[in-house]
Amino acid sequence: MFAFQLLCALSSAAFLVSASPALRDDCCDTSKAVMNLPANQTALVSPTSAPLFVMLGVGIQNYTCSSTTSTYASIGAVASLFDIACLDQTPEFANIQIKAFDIWSEAAARTTATSIGARVGAPNLLGFHYFVTSPSGTGLSPEWDFTSTGKFADNSTAYVIGAKVGDIPAPTDPTVNVDWLALVNVQGALASKIFRIDTVSGQPPTSCVAGSAPISVKYTAKYYLY
Repeated sequence: MFAFQLLCALSSAAFLVSASPALRDDCCDTSKAVMNLPANQTALVSPTSAPLFVMLGVGIQNYTCSSTTSTYASIGAVASLFDIACLDQTPEFANIQIKAFDIWSEAAARTTATSIGARVGAPNLLGFHYFVTSPSGTGLSPEWDFTSTGKFADNSTAYVIGAKVGDIPAPTDPTVNVDWLALVNVQGALASKIFRIDTVSGQPPTSCVAGSAPISVKYTAKYYLY
């Protein structure tokens, strides 16, 4: 994973001789980025190192209706991932996920998630988040994939598949906003740890009618990769 940081550093070498290691819009400094995690909980613990990537996720959470419980069960998610490390020290950073969701939730049906980043000042699309068959061969696992876009395009190792190791309800409106998560790498070289925080929406209705079609619920969140 450190190869990705090195690539970013090398691509910015000419710029770094200037007074500020400030940041190119395609290679943002993450050295001062800190996750804002709730106190009095131990399920999500911020690493002592700086994150490799700080991202805005814009997408959908997918659910199917259980025929036995008449409640929705998760069947994964799909999201576009935008670099927001350059915004970390700006007033806009704290609520960028809210602004993005407001735009995303009101967008016309033909609007794609990949168009939302530019509308909130985060035009750099790093990659995508989706679910794949678990490396064990059973069930689904979340993946963060940079192999098809941006500076890591065509690098076959620029992805990470994660396994959940920590989970807390969203501190605000947990029946509306999906949980905050901590995950660890089970495959890929992009990162060792993944966090989802500052979630906006994504929760399904509390009940459903057995046999109902699957649904998709729009959401946004911040993702930190270490």
